[in-house]
Amino acid sequence: MRKPSPLYPGDGIGIVAPSSPVPADELQKGIAVLEERGYRVVVGESVLATTPKNDYLAGTDEERAADIETLFAREDIAAVICARGGYGSMRLLSRLNWDQIASHPKLFLGYSDITSLHAGLARKAGLVTLYGPNVTSLPKLDEISSRLLWRMLEDPVPLGTLPTEGAALQTVVPGQVEGETAGGCLSLLAHACGSDFAPDFRDKIVLIEDINEAIYRADRDLIQLRNAGLLDEAAGFVIGTITHWQKKEADPPRNTPETLWKEIFGPLGKPTLAGFPFGHEPNPLTLPLGVRARLDAGAQTLTLLESATERERPSRI
Repeated sequence: MRKPSPLYPGDGIGIVAPSSPVPADELQKGIAVLEERGYRVVVGESVLATTPKNDYLAGTDEERAADIETLFAREDIAAVICARGGYGSMRLLSRLNWDQIASHPKLFLGYSDITSLHAGLARKAGLVTLYGPNVTSLPKLDEISSRLLWRMLEDPVPLGTLPTEGAALQTVVPGQVEGETAGGCLSLLAHACGSDFAPDFRDKIVLIEDINEAIYRADRDLIQLRNAGLLDEAAGFVIGTITHWQKKEADPPRNTPETLWKEIFGPLGKPTLAGFPFGHEPNPLTLPLGVRARLDAGAQTLTLLESATERERPSRI
């Protein structure tokens, strides 16, 4: 996996909207955070676009794909950050010029529906990416989450054991393992199976989380990954939460995420830690995809053993 360069003061950051429409006021608040940090922001031409056919997409597929390709190609742009998630990134995978993108590696940040693009950048460009806050999430981060995000973007040093104080962690299967990180939003990972953009879990520490899912749908997605052989290939698992998981009144008490984790991951016998604060959490930790890490499920720790970026420079934090 290739690492991008870190951000430097005054660098250009490109904003894209690969998925759903972005509220203009929320976008501006996020841009203000980037500018206050000292970066020059370039907003993609179609970020605030709409389409008459689908009100759940931020512009046409052609427009959204063009923004990504254009900003990756620009030499004055050091990072590409997604405005928000929602739905739509999967529609772009077959449209993007991956050879062109691979020839201009740079930092890429986003989460949720952006899982599809993380998978594409890993498969087609061999690029380390960051699973973390979208632009509209930036103003809402607490000090710990914000500090970790900027260290990940700006300082090419291994960040060590990640802070999880206050998180409701659960050891599903104890044990230790090292490997590269992979993963993202569960439903998107499952829907990629059978395509050229299916996730590669071989010997990986797999990160999984989701939002607004009923337990049976999370069950279905996990079974899809298991039936595809992906869970058997993994080295271990770090599970977030099904944030705002949908529970029906008629559901018995046993239908909880915790019981599902034990049922699916327990028989695999691989180190598994649940409740990790990333993804759709109020204050998510930014996690790099494609770097070596150590999972100690018994001690309930995830330790990053290498940086997400390649060049050294003095710390600015």
